[in-house]
Amino acid sequence: MDNWRRIDIDAFDPDSGRLTAQDLIPPNEVPVTLQDIQPKISQLRSLASSGDMTSAIQLAVNDPPYGADDITKATYFRAVLEALTQVRQSDITTIVKQLTSKQQDVLVKYLYKGMSVPEGQKQGGILLAWFERLTQTAGVNPIVHYLSDRQTV
Repeated sequence: MDNWRRIDIDAFDPDSGRLTAQDLIPPNEVPVTLQDIQPKISQLRSLASSGDMTSAIQLAVNDPPYGADDITKATYFRAVLEALTQVRQSDITTIVKQLTSKQQDVLVKYLYKGMSVPEGQKQGGILLAWFERLTQTAGVNPIVHYLSDRQTV
């Protein structure tokens, strides 16, 4: 038994809890198609164009399409980004304070996604203003939730 350090002792433990790819899929993800969220996108754009930015942002971060494919998520993200960029900087704090903690968590996800894609990077100053006001209001909790959540927007 000269190579005792190379023995995989977890292979002998039935309760070792090895993760499979199936274990990494977040629970309760309902498949969402573009046709399913098209009315929500239309309503979001309507609220944003009418100037009701608080309702538009609340709608945008309420019940995001976690179970959608990448194209559908990208389409929804563009609508959310349009709404975020239409808000005046002086109104951001007021809107953030009106969001629930769950909605703030979703907002952080969209802000990080915006900063990671080219179309969002063009609006980087606005997204950073949102991020600053969100962390001033909610602290670091939404960031911690973002880092530990497996559901992506």
